[in-house]
Order: sequence, then structure tokens, then C-alpha cells
Amino acid sequence: MKKRLLGIICIFVFIIGSKAQVTQINSNKSLQLVSPLTTTQTIFASVTDSSLWVTDGTLAGTVQITTTIKYEALAGLLSGKLIFRGSTAATGAELYITDGTSAGTVLVKDINPGTTASAPAEFALLNGFIYFDAATVAEGRELWRTNGTNAGTTLVKDIVPGTDSSNAINEYHLFSNGTFLLFAAKTAANGIELWKSDGTNVGTALLLDINTGNAGADSSNPANFYIYNSIVLFSATDATHGNEIWKTDGTAGGTLLVKDINPGTGSSTTLDIFGFSFPLLLGFHTFNNHVYFNASDGTSTGEVWSTDGTTANTTLLKNIVPGLSISVILLIDAVDLPGKFIFPVSDGASRTELWQSDGTPAGTVLFKSFDVISMNGDIPAIFLPYNGNLLSGNFSQTLFQGNKFFFTASTTAAGYELWISDGTLAGTTMVKDIIPGSGNGIDATKSLSYLYTSGELYFAATDATHGNELWKSDGTSGGTSMVADIYTNTGDALPELFLINNSKIFFGATNGDNATATDLYVVNGVFTPLPVKLVDFTVTPLAEDALIKWTTSQEINTNSFTIQRSSDGLNFENVTTVVAAGNTANGHKYSFTDNNILASGGTIIYYRLLTTDTNGKQEVSNTIALKIKPMNWNARLLANPVQQNIQLITSGITANAQMSIKDMSGKMVYSRQLQRINGVESVPVTSLPHGQYIIIITSDGENKSILFIK
Repeated sequence: MKKRLLGIICIFVFIIGSKAQVTQINSNKSLQLVSPLTTTQTIFASVTDSSLWVTDGTLAGTVQITTTIKYEALAGLLSGKLIFRGSTAATGAELYITDGTSAGTVLVKDINPGTTASAPAEFALLNGFIYFDAATVAEGRELWRTNGTNAGTTLVKDIVPGTDSSNAINEYHLFSNGTFLLFAAKTAANGIELWKSDGTNVGTALLLDINTGNAGADSSNPANFYIYNSIVLFSATDATHGNEIWKTDGTAGGTLLVKDINPGTGSSTTLDIFGFSFPLLLGFHTFNNHVYFNASDGTSTGEVWSTDGTTANTTLLKNIVPGLSISVILLIDAVDLPGKFIFPVSDGASRTELWQSDGTPAGTVLFKSFDVISMNGDIPAIFLPYNGNLLSGNFSQTLFQGNKFFFTASTTAAGYELWISDGTLAGTTMVKDIIPGSGNGIDATKSLSYLYTSGELYFAATDATHGNELWKSDGTSGGTSMVADIYTNTGDALPELFLINNSKIFFGATNGDNATATDLYVVNGVFTPLPVKLVDFTVTPLAEDALIKWTTSQEINTNSFTIQRSSDGLNFENVTTVVAAGNTANGHKYSFTDNNILASGGTIIYYRLLTTDTNGKQEVSNTIALKIKPMNWNARLLANPVQQNIQLITSGITANAQMSIKDMSGKMVYSRQLQRINGVESVPVTSLPHGQYIIIITSDGENKSILFIK
């Protein structure tokens, strides 16, 4: 009797404990993630009524911000505040800003005054401004920008003067590479072509009329922009080549067809069949300083191509699925491992596979084949181990437990289940048969949601007695279990994992008390993302030097960072090795100056970072590039260190010049337009604390940076 009673108590304690692992912090508002606002606050919006909410992960700290403004779309974060498209009856859809409080949630500007909406859309960040397209009665839909203030929200350029628009909403494909903007705009003379902007009216112009002509059918329709080193890859159409891959360095002369992959007027990026056009180009993947993508040479749609941006080195890597049928090769779902990357493949009929490539045709081979294929989403899905700083927008892949990743796959014996791999065939195994036998423990048609923490994967799954609920796994069968039965018994909670913030896991799910609305939950405990090391890696010119900076968010057993340099982007040499902080939960900032590199005579210098752990494991970063071009003007200081005033001498400047001063953290502390071009200008700096600063002079699209000491 005592043993039976003890067993009942144990079962009761287990049930209470499992439910206590999650806390409901909002009920029946169907809150969806908008963005983290700070490291402790997150903004959500309701799908049910478009209301805006802020939460710190507690029930008391989850509150509605405003009762009058309806949320529509995220614009971005500026200076700790969130800018978004919102709407009221009085303004229509316009730009709003919030600091997470009711008082701090206000209209930025009624761009199209009155109740008619300007409907801002397609947001991109560049140099402290958010750029977007918006419509007014006077100008039509055109390019605008904002710094979060009414006065700082202005029309960049009325590309088509008068009431006509330069493009339709969501058709600009607005893109920022951090130096300039690219977008598609339409004029009567050129059709929809490639435009570039530096954020100014005069600096916003047609970059190249790729498909010469003036009718819609003659437009190049540039899209699919992707940063690669110092260039941007994109797709575009011209009359003689069809829709192909192009590149630009931001100049008309540097905007070129990469290669006519499907010779003649046929397109390599689409498959035209039964009167419909199906996209083949689903995105790009960078590995070892080459870009990989799907394309067709006209004989097969199952081809993987590789490019370094040159015609000669744009080649067919492998024809994985021969023929002109509709196949699926998910390079956008590729995971990087030391020396290779792995990606899913399906021919839609009889093959469901994972492939691997080291970047060579011989090294692009089948990794593992699975024996079930259907049209119900049974293609392997890699749970990409993306992590990073959501506030800064810096992301990277960091393998789970240092060398593993999770994925889902289907077999006849076990159904669609959770797998784990270390990149070797022997180390690729099913984690757990969650529904024993051929049942699907993971149902891609219900919820294919996941989130990595530093120690576990959280995901949606179904076992033999429960519906679709929140599960977790440490990569072992014994360490894979249901977190909580939110919709009790066989009901489907359909968990949707959002993010980790304030050390909590946020997810949405339904407990069954409302047929159309979901609830917001947090998983109790203290959680950290995957130990992302590198979240920022940049190079900027500084006088004749190259200033290289990188930032880590966490470091675990990191030994050193080796800076490597190349003149061709392929062959690298070691420049220096910097000792790492080792183990830190708060991250660390690093910098190194490559002296006199701008006087080396080259045109582009490439850098990458080799991270070495204490156990000898090494990881190579993405490659970044510094473009070197001759400076037609000059600027220098009369004295350095500086006492009360900077004495700045400029010469050879032929256009307006802007001067700014930043501290060593990158914060702008002073900015103004130069009044005395080609002469001596005195700039008072008495209010600046003692320390090191960088003065930046910008003119005619060129920057010159000078380090000085106050």
C-alpha cells in the first residue's frame, strides 16, 4: 500500500513539475514576435487585433503598449527605439516609434497628411537612417528615409516627378550593403531598372539600364540581392540573355552579367513549364569564399553552380537531379562544417537525401539517402544552428556542442523523426523514435519550429499519447522528452518557438480554450543561446592603414584569432595572431591595424579571421574586403595630439564635404558640414573627454579617416 501511494505521489509531482516548466504570460491574443527592444524587453504584436505589446517574460511585465495604434510591419531599431508601420483612423498607415512605453509610442510623421495612408514599406538600414518607400498625393510612391524624428523623415528623391510612382509597393526590393542602397525603380524612359542611392537626392540615380527600352516588357526587374565580398550579386533580365545572375560594385562600369548560364534568351533562374514560371534560384550560400546557388543551363533544373563573381570561375559544380523536372535543392538550408557544407535534396518523386560538398565537383557527393519520399514535407529539413545578436542583426552559424546539428528525416521504419549529425556518416543517427514505428513524431504539416540553446534543442513533436507539444533534446534518446503537455492529452498545442531574451525562451501555443487564438508562454529557467563567437567582423580605411575590428558575444575555450590577408580572395597569408579572452559570457571587442596596406598598390584587399580553440579546433570566418582606390583630395591635421581645437587642412576637394568625429566605440560625437573647403578649418573639441577619436571627412563618395588624441 505504501509503495502504491508513493508511486501516485511521484506521478503527481512529475505532472506538476512538468507543467511548472512553462508559464503562460498572455492569453488568447495570438502574439507574434516583432523584435527584441533591449536585452530584457521584447515587442510582440497581436494577430487577432494588431495591438502592440511589450514583455520582460513575466505575467506582470507583459502589457499592451497602446490602445489606439495598430501594428502593421517592422521598420527597424534605431538608438534603442523600435520604428514600425502602424495605423490609426486619423492617420492611416504611417511611421510610428516606440520605446516600450505608452508615452513613448508616438507618430513619427504623417507622411501623407490626413486619413489616407502613405503605407511605408520595404525597410533598409544605412548610416543611421531607415530607408523605405512611401506614397503621397503629390509625389506618388517614392524613396524616403527617417532617423526616427519628424524633421528627420524626408523624401530622398521624387524619381518620377509629379504624382506618378517610381514603382509599386513591395516591388522596389530595397537592399542595403552597408555602404549604399540598391533597388528597382521605374521611369518612362527606362522601365524597371537598377538604381543606387547613398541616401541623398543627388546621390540617388539610375545605376544601369540593363534591359534597354522603356516598356514594362523591356524591364530588367533586378531582385535577389546578396552581398559577396565587395560586390552584390542579383538576378536581372536583358533581351539577349534572359534572367541571369549579375553583379555590381556600385558603379555602372562594375555592373556586369556574371555569366550567361542558360545560353541565349533562356533563363537560368526559372523553369517555365505548363505556362507557369517556377523559381529555381531560391537563394545563395557562401562557403570558403565562393557562392553556391541553383541554376539551369537549359538541360537540367537540378544543378548547383559556384561563382567567385568572375565569368571564368562561374562553373557547374554538380548536376544533382538530371532533367527538367521540378526538383528541390535547398542551398538556403545548408549547414557549414569544417571543410564542407551539407544541404537537402529531393527530386519530388523517389529521392530524399542529404548531400555534401567541399566546393569541388569530386567532393560534391551524396551524404545520406533516406527511403521515404512524399509530397507532405518529408524532405530532410536541417535545423540551421543560427544564432547571434537580434538587436544588432549580426548572425552566424555555430554548431551544437561544437560540431553537430539537428535535422528531420523520414524512413519507412520510423517515420519522420529528429536526427543529429556531426558531419560523418557514422555520427549521423536518429535521436529518438518519438512515435515508435512508422508514425511521424515530427509533423511538418503542423509545426516545424525549433530553437537552439547552449545545451538543448527545443522543438515541436508528437508522441503516441499526446498531440503536438513542446519538446527538448540534448542529442541523446534519454535526453529527449516533452517539456509540458500544454493542450492536454491528444490536443495539438502547435508550439512556435520565437527567441531567447532576458534568459527566457519565448514561444506561442494554444491550450485549447480558444479555437482561433493562441497564448504566449515562456520556459522557466536561465537559458543562453548557442555560444556564438563572432557576431561582427569589419574592415575600414584609416589614413594609409586598414582598421580591422571584430566582436564576440560569448567565448568558450577560445585560444586565439589569426588575421589572414589576401590580394585575390583565394590565397591567404597570416598577418598576425591575437590572444583571445578565453572564456567570457559577456563577449569581447578586438581590433588590429594593418599598417600602410592602402599604399600597397593593390585594388582590393581581402581579410578573414581564423579562430582557434584551446583543443586545436579551428573555424574560418566569412571573407570581408577593403576596396582601395586613389584619393583625389586630401585632409590632415596641423597638430596631433589636439588641445582645444582641431586644425584641419583640406585640399583638392571639388564637392561638398562632411566632417564627423567618432569615439573608439563607434559612437558619433560631432558632425557638421565643412565651411572652409581647401583651407584650414578650426573645430572646437573642448567638450570632448580626453581619449582617442577618429575624424572622418566625406566628399564625393570618398572617406578619409584620421586618428587623433585629445
